[in-house]
Amino acid sequence: MGNYYYLVPTLPALKSDMTSYMTMEEFLNLCKGYLSKKDFEILSHATLNGSDEVKGNHFIKEFSHFRSMVDQALIEERAKKLGLNDDIYVNKGEKENRIREIVKKAVYSKDPLEGEKIILNLYWDFLEKETGLGHYFDLTFLISYALRLQILSRLSVFTVEKGNEEFSKLFGTLKEEIFR
Repeated sequence: MGNYYYLVPTLPALKSDMTSYMTMEEFLNLCKGYLSKKDFEILSHATLNGSDEVKGNHFIKEFSHFRSMVDQALIEERAKKLGLNDDIYVNKGEKENRIREIVKKAVYSKDPLEGEKIILNLYWDFLEKETGLGHYFDLTFLISYALRLQILSRLSVFTVEKGNEEFSKLFGTLKEEIFR
């Protein structure tokens, strides 16, 4: 695994409430000249949703495991909220109280958008914590940076204007279907 002492200091710091930041495409273009072919391949396939194309990277495995715990907690909590008591909804995997409490807060939040933001902040916190000590100039830092850029990108679509635009588009399509 390479050390990227010249690349990392050129990257702007990321904060979860940023509205202006580089795109993933810009980030990958910047990284391309600094990373080994293998590291660039790993970085370019790192996604919030996980990827079967990335094998053997310890940090991506950790994040995938964390994400899996969050997903299982979400399934269980949503089932409870809907009154579904089937055994298939019970989280039989590894559990963390911190995850369960945050997921519960997200599921019972005032609206789905707020719940989504809570979950994305949970991922952000994990990424910052896991790349804190000892990962300042390596591939783990760059993967974390890429995933945080993806979170910022996801959060940027949550605007009133875009929401109203999408609602109008969907409602317009629905009206057309009804009145045919």
